[in-house]
Amino acid sequence: MKKRASFMMIISICCSILAGGCGKKMTTEDAPVYIQAVLDSRYRSDYNAYMEYRKCTKEEAAQLHEHGLNSVLSLIKIADTSVSSELKDQYRELFAGLHNICKYTVGAAEEDGDGFTVDVTVQPFSMFDGIDQGLIDVLHTEDAMEMTTDEQVYQLIYEEMYNLISPRLSVPEYGSPETVILHIQPDENKVQTVSDEDLNALDAVIYASLL
Repeated sequence: MKKRASFMMIISICCSILAGGCGKKMTTEDAPVYIQAVLDSRYRSDYNAYMEYRKCTKEEAAQLHEHGLNSVLSLIKIADTSVSSELKDQYRELFAGLHNICKYTVGAAEEDGDGFTVDVTVQPFSMFDGIDQGLIDVLHTEDAMEMTTDEQVYQLIYEEMYNLISPRLSVPEYGSPETVILHIQPDENKVQTVSDEDLNALDAVIYASLL
């Protein structure tokens, strides 16, 4: 019994080192490949590399994309408002389109304790200038002045924000490149993983001009 327990423990540890397969340990060459696969899934809905690396299903890989959309919708605060579900769905589709045209380049990896750091260079969107003023202007309209509830005001603001952002999707503009360091560390199952915090920080840089 003791030998079997030890054997099962070894197998469990071996398989948790990487979801990509037993016995394979992440290297400095693997780390950028993994980050590229994560970002392509998150932003491009391109799951092939991640599915191959993690040996997972498309549905599991698609969660990266859904989490990415949830992150950016939280950044613009719409998730916690009482705006209509239809408008929230429109924003989800809008940011799926923006995610698809964001620019990022994965650099080399360096060892960092039990994990790695990987430089990712992004070009933040810069075509959101003037949106703040547009929202201020709409709040001074007669319709806005007559609103009596927070729900009405939020609906108006986010509808106007959507109308201001949508046309810019077809003529994207980008700022100067910025480098963000992503950290890969073992999770509670000893699987080398990039943290949600790092990915959310990357979103914040990409969409900084909108926040």
